[in-house]
Amino acid sequence: MTYDLYFDDFSLGDRFTTGGVTVTESAIIDFALQWDPQTYHISREAAAAHPMGQIFASGFHTISIMFRLFAQEGIIGKCTFAGGDLHVKWQKPVFAGDTIRCEFEVIEMRAFKSRPGLGALKMSHTAYNQKDEVVVDCECTHIVSKRPKAGSSNTKNPKAGS
Repeated sequence: MTYDLYFDDFSLGDRFTTGGVTVTESAIIDFALQWDPQTYHISREAAAAHPMGQIFASGFHTISIMFRLFAQEGIIGKCTFAGGDLHVKWQKPVFAGDTIRCEFEVIEMRAFKSRPGLGALKMSHTAYNQKDEVVVDCECTHIVSKRPKAGSSNTKNPKAGS
């Protein structure tokens, strides 16, 4: 489902749930080779000697999956940008074969007085595995456009000098 919501469309407590994506060993290794080449993410032998005992996804890979699912839902299609406020807690490892799904909840809303066309949404982002165990959760602030007033052409980028 694509929501494509503006700031004005949200309410405190709104919740959104995604479908799942199954993580493969090749996806774990491919991501790690490019972005987090720790030996326990790319080598079965190194992972066997690690306390996890097997290859597991980089935490950055898990966050990337979470934000991919968030983007695919189209919850904030009108999002201008994410704010600098991100707090992450990795709870459990993600292994090959795990299916990750996410839930998002609006936990704080703030309209900007200095930028009347924008508002800030603080959302909790929680990823679960197929056993409904939390694998990662975070809070993130999103800067979201407000719905344009009828008849306005609010399509210009204010940073582009227009």
